[in-house]
Amino acid sequence: MSTPVKVFLIDDDKFVLKSTAKKFKPYNVEVFTYLDPKEALEALVEHKPQIVFLDYNMPELTGEEMIVKVSEVKLFNHCALYLLSGTDFDETETVKLRTLGFYDVFKKPLETKKIEAVFELQLGEIPLIQTSIKTS
Repeated sequence: MSTPVKVFLIDDDKFVLKSTAKKFKPYNVEVFTYLDPKEALEALVEHKPQIVFLDYNMPELTGEEMIVKVSEVKLFNHCALYLLSGTDFDETETVKLRTLGFYDVFKKPLETKKIEAVFELQLGEIPLIQTSIKTS
């Protein structure tokens, strides 16, 4: 995979956004971070990322409202949305969120094994950065 995968991270908490973004360093991805969900929605239309992780509780636009907006602008053919939350959802709520269009719901902080599972599911591989070792 030569072209970096576009990944969006959307969270109104600057610390969470920064710490989550760091988890993507070993991968051949281009990470876009957004504190403002409305700005992120506009950027989704422009950049069409393959994978989006977004916070559930945000001011102005919740994760649920965001997925409805994504549906309205017909972006589901381009991107897979995953919901991040600081709280646990019961099975009924998780099923409801998947029915809305989220591939899955993850508890914060986002774990590396979850990131790699998403890559495997969405891309069929884990896009690790290729490092070359030169010997003399």
